Amino acid sequence: MYQPLESKQRYRTILTNIAPLGLALLTSAPLRAQESATEYLDPTPFDKTWALATLYKDDLNPWLEEFKLRGRYHGQYHDTDADRGDASGWEDRRSRFGFDAKLLDKKLEARFDFQSDNGFDHFYDGLVDAYLKWKPNERFALTLGKTKPLIGYGDWIPSTNDTPTFERSQIFNQLGINRATALTVEGENAGVLWQAGIYANDTPATTGGTGAWGDGEFGHLNGGISYGLGVGYNFHHELDIEKALLRLDWLHSDREATDVVLNRYDDILALTFLAKTGYWNLTAEAFAAFGGDGANGDVFGFYLQPTYDLIPDKLQLVGRYTFATGDGPASLQAQSRYERETPIPAIPGVAGSRNRGEEYHAIYLGAQYFIYGNKLKLLAGAEWARLGRGGRDPGYEGVTTFTGIRFSF
Repeated sequence: MYQPLESKQRYRTILTNIAPLGLALLTSAPLRAQESATEYLDPTPFDKTWALATLYKDDLNPWLEEFKLRGRYHGQYHDTDADRGDASGWEDRRSRFGFDAKLLDKKLEARFDFQSDNGFDHFYDGLVDAYLKWKPNERFALTLGKTKPLIGYGDWIPSTNDTPTFERSQIFNQLGINRATALTVEGENAGVLWQAGIYANDTPATTGGTGAWGDGEFGHLNGGISYGLGVGYNFHHELDIEKALLRLDWLHSDREATDVVLNRYDDILALTFLAKTGYWNLTAEAFAAFGGDGANGDVFGFYLQPTYDLIPDKLQLVGRYTFATGDGPASLQAQSRYERETPIPAIPGVAGSRNRGEEYHAIYLGAQYFIYGNKLKLLAGAEWARLGRGGRDPGYEGVTTFTGIRFSF
C-alpha cells in the first residue's frame, strides 16, 4: 500500500529509537537474572562458624582494617609395620593459636602464633610465626620476624593446612630447614618471580618444654647467618593451563657450632615445578645439598606428587614417590615420623649411623575428604619406605598407614 513520504520517515524514526532500547532489554534481562542468581549466596553454617574468628573488620578504618584469630589442630593415628618391629599411636601433630591483623590500608600484615606440644603437656611450647609483612602492592613484599626461609616451594612454603600428605618428603626433612628470624623480600613482574632473604641460624624452632631448643624466641642473633636467593617464572599462559610455575632457589649457610636451624649444609639448591590443569595437580621438586656437617654427607633427592580430584571440592586422590641418595653409608636419615619408632641399629664400624642409610625410596598413596575445604578435612593414606645401606645391613623397610584430621581457622 502506498504511504506518504513523511509517514515512512516517521516509522523509520520510531524504529531507529526503539530498536536499541529493545535490544538492550533483550540482552540485559538474562544478565540481570544471572547476576541475581550469583550475586548473593546464603552463608552456610560452616561459613557462619568460621566467620566468628574475625573479631573486627572495617575497610574504611585507615589504621586497622581487620583482626582475626587463627589456629589449627592436626591429629593423626599411625600404624607402622616394619621389618624391625611394629609401632602405633595417636599424635597431636600440630596445635597452634594466634592472630592475623591487617593495618594501614592493608599494606601492613601482622602474624603471631604459638604452638603446643604433643599431648598438650606444655600449652605454650614456643613461637611458630611472629612477623610483620609490608606489601605496598601485589608485586612486592618485605617480611621481618620469625618466618619460613624461602626455599622448597612445593614441600615447605605452602601451609600445612593445604598439604595433601601427612608428612613432608624425606629429602626435604633431611635438610634441617626450619623457621628462623629473618628479613626477606619477594617480588613479581610480568610472570618473573624473585626472592632474597637473610636468616639467623640460632633461632630456636621451639622453646622446648624440656629446654631442648634454647631460651630465646627469636634467638640471640649471635650465631651463624644464612643467605638465600631465588628466581622463578610463571608460564601457564604459554601452556594454556591453570598453573605452571618453575622455580630455582639457593640457600647458603655460614654455620657455627651452636646453631640450631639451617645448620646441616653449607649450600642447598631446590628446583620446583608446580602445575594444575583440570582435575590434575602435579608438584615435582628436587633438592641437592653440599658441605655437610660431618654427620650428614652430601645428598640429592626428589619427589613427584600428583593429585586428582575424583569428586571436585570433595574427594581428592594423592600419590607421591620420593627418592634420595647420599655420599656415604650414613648420609641419610630415616623419617622421624614414624620410621624411627622401630629403631634401625648402627652399622658396625660406622659412628653415628643409627637410623641412617645411603639410599631412600618411598611410595605414598592416600586421599583427602573435604568437609569444609582445607579448613576441615579428613585424610587417610599409606606409605611404603625403604632405607638401604649398600648391602652392609638390611636397613629399614616398612609400611605406615595413617588416618587423621586437619582443622584450621
